[in-house]
Amino acid sequence: MTDTVFYRTIWRWHFYAGLFVIPFVLILSLSGAFYLFKPQVDRWEERAFKGFPVAGAVSPDRQTDAALAAFPGAKLHSYRLPQIAGDAALIHLALPGGPNGTGAMRDVFVSPQGKVLGSLDPQTRLIALDRKLHGQLLLGRHGSWLVELAASWAIVMLLTGLYMWWPDGRGLAGVVWPRLGSGKRLFWRDLHAVTGFWVSGLALVLLLSGLPWASVWGSAFTAVRTEMGWIKRAPASTIRGKAAAGDQH
Repeated sequence: MTDTVFYRTIWRWHFYAGLFVIPFVLILSLSGAFYLFKPQVDRWEERAFKGFPVAGAVSPDRQTDAALAAFPGAKLHSYRLPQIAGDAALIHLALPGGPNGTGAMRDVFVSPQGKVLGSLDPQTRLIALDRKLHGQLLLGRHGSWLVELAASWAIVMLLTGLYMWWPDGRGLAGVVWPRLGSGKRLFWRDLHAVTGFWVSGLALVLLLSGLPWASVWGSAFTAVRTEMGWIKRAPASTIRGKAAAGDQH
């Protein structure tokens, strides 16, 4: 295979990988950026449970008892301290039912005085939906496979792009910065190649650090760690959001 034929083959791989990957990149970038504002989003979503008087405040035990009384049969999962005095406490409960004795979860908000103010389903909160969009495209396991496939092809796109960018004896113009006075076509080509070079390192770090949390890559990564003896106890991570079964939790 001549160099020209090989280069054209690499170009086609890069082009088709880009066509497949770019829509996913846009979705994952926007959903990932949205997740960075989790504290602000949560506080906006919980705005109705803020700013209560602190006179007559009761202990966290009393608040927890009030939450459990409002949902008979529920079990305490966690208690979140109020961020600011006067905010309601968030008590995370596991509702009864389900194959393992617990059903859905519930975020219960209790005032400083021990009054149940309301509750939210944590699975329908904005950040939870954003996480499902980011990790599964709101499609469950099949969406997770699509995200993993897109991430794998994104690596192909980056590596083939770097191959075509490779200087091969050229000067720095068109390699480190775009050539500005060589016509529009060459300028846009350089802008694409040079920008791709500068972001490729960070993009590869994001992709390679995210794939161990995916389905196939994650399972294989855990198997390799186990085989190599790198895991001294049950992993604390989850695959596709599923907790370890039985006594491995």
